[in-house]
Parts: sequence; C-alpha cells; structure tokens
Amino acid sequence: MMKPVVTKRTEIIRRFLLNGIKASNSHLFHDAMETFGLSRQAVHGHLAALVESGQLTAIGNTRARTYRIGPVRFHSDNFLLKGLQESDVYYRDFGFVFSDLPRDLENICHYGFTEMLNNAIDHSGGTAARIAVYRTTESITIVIEDDGEGIFNHIARIMGLNDPREAILELSKGKLTTDPDNHSGQGIFFTSRAFDTFHIVSGDLKFFHDDGLENDYLDHNKSEHKGTQVFMEIALNSGKNLKSVFDDFTGSEEEDFAFNKTVVPVKLVLYEGESLISRSQAKRILNRIEKFKTVMLDFQDVDSIGQAFADEVFRVFARKNPHIVLTPINMTEEVRRMVQAASSNQD
Repeated sequence: MMKPVVTKRTEIIRRFLLNGIKASNSHLFHDAMETFGLSRQAVHGHLAALVESGQLTAIGNTRARTYRIGPVRFHSDNFLLKGLQESDVYYRDFGFVFSDLPRDLENICHYGFTEMLNNAIDHSGGTAARIAVYRTTESITIVIEDDGEGIFNHIARIMGLNDPREAILELSKGKLTTDPDNHSGQGIFFTSRAFDTFHIVSGDLKFFHDDGLENDYLDHNKSEHKGTQVFMEIALNSGKNLKSVFDDFTGSEEEDFAFNKTVVPVKLVLYEGESLISRSQAKRILNRIEKFKTVMLDFQDVDSIGQAFADEVFRVFARKNPHIVLTPINMTEEVRRMVQAASSNQD
C-alpha cells in the first residue's frame, strides 16, 4: 500500500505542533485551530499521525492525553559562521534531538558535532553553514555543510601539497592542522573513528571511513561540490565510547597519554592507474610520520610495491628514525617479501 502524500500545508501544520510541544505550549490546540483554521478533530488527526511516525509519544487516555517528543526527531537550519559558537548551536538548536541518549552516545555526538562545526567556523573561509540532524529508532545522522574553500583544497594550499588528494592521506594519519597555534589536529581523526560511518565530500573528492570496511578510501564525485560536507552516523545501540576510541591511539601514562599512534592506509597514496614503486610515493606516506611513536602501515588492497618504495620506507626512514616503530599489516606475500628484503638491508 502506498503511503499518503504529505502536502506542504500538512508539513507546516505538523512542524507547528512539534515546535509547540517542544516549547510546552499549554494552548497548543487553540493556537493550531486559530492559526490554520482547523477543527479540534483535525488537530487530533495530525497529532495521531505524528505519534504513528514516532515523532511524538502519547501519554494517557483520549480526554487527558498529553504528548512528548518521540524517538524519531529531525532538525535542520542555516547559520552564519561569523561569531557562531558551536556549543551554543548544539544545545540551543539541536539539544532536543540528542536529549535522553545514553551518556556515551551523547558524548560522541557532542564531540563530533562541535568539532566539525568548529572546523567550518575557523577554517572553511566560508560565510554560512547548513546543519541537519536525523534521529530514528536505529541511528543518528549529523550533516554539516559549509560554503567555504573546501577542506581538501584548503589543506593542499596551506601545506603546499601538489594534489588535493594528498590532503586526504594526511587527514587519515591524524595530527593535521593548518592552525597549530589554536588546534591540535585531532578532531577529524578521532571523530571519524568515533562514528560508525564518516564521510567528507569536497570538490570532486570523497573521503570515507566506515567501520564496516577494512580501510579508509577515496572516491570521486561526478560533479564539483562547493565547500565541504561532513556526514556522520552512529547506531543507537553502539557500544562505543570516546575513551576507548582515544585509548586506541594514545600512549601510556608515562607518555602523558599523548596521541602517538596512527594507522596509515597505504592505499590512499595509490591514484588511478598507479603502482607503488617510487621513493616520492614513499615520502608521501612518510610525511609527518615523525609526529608519532607507533605507526601501522596498512597495505590492505595493495597487491605489490616496488624495491625503491620499500627501501625508502623500511631501510632509509627506519634507520634515520629508530625511535619510531613501523609495523606493516595486511600484506600480500609479494609485499611481505619486499618489506623483508628492505628491512634486512638496514645494517
């Protein structure tokens, strides 16, 4: 059976009712009848539809029935970035969407929302952002989109990278910031790992980190996307918490719990039609690696590497940086042979 078409007028009426219930309007029935020329029965019909969709919860019998915001919640709005405070937006405009979540889940949502909005405010160079948050009975989705320069172009320009695609590799490593005096460079790295699914779309590039996939990956848009769009999603029954996410990549108490571990998805340095054979490719992998003490080089989906690439990473760099632990993982037999050959030549 096809669902009935919801008209624009119906949407406006139901948004009015939802807003009235969020504001605890004790005259909501009267106000809705006066504003839209509705009968009391018609108002009841709209409220029943909102209960059926999960946007409202009804309490009590028909005569004394009251309504509360239900488990299905949505809000979106546009904001000027100048002078915007990310925590104010989170609590004032979207607080009702995140209210009554389990503490660990709310902490993740608060962290990701405020970190990504702060990036738009401080780094995008844009003037406005559109934010939408969707909460269903199964998951929460946060989308933050700005009209700025675009994150990959911004990083490439500030860091002097030859290609915006290199910015995605740097983001995946972590500890990347174009404003080191005011930012640690941890926000995107930890947010991408706190949520089940994390996407950044900018220009003609897409960066994906998904718990259901073994590796971060890069894709191309069919058309240019102005500015930056960040998409985050997490299941309501997620067992994640921020502490465990941080602990996976931070050192011991003796190391002051510093962010000193990372996983580098080697595949991200492979552009279409390329093979990993050159020292210049190896140097892209190794860029900023000295900021970490433990580095796992993930060779998932990399079938082979060249002698020069392996030598630059596992002999030249390893010999110059004995304090950094390089651990290759997910290697094919061919990659393993090249790594062993380069490592055995260190002396």
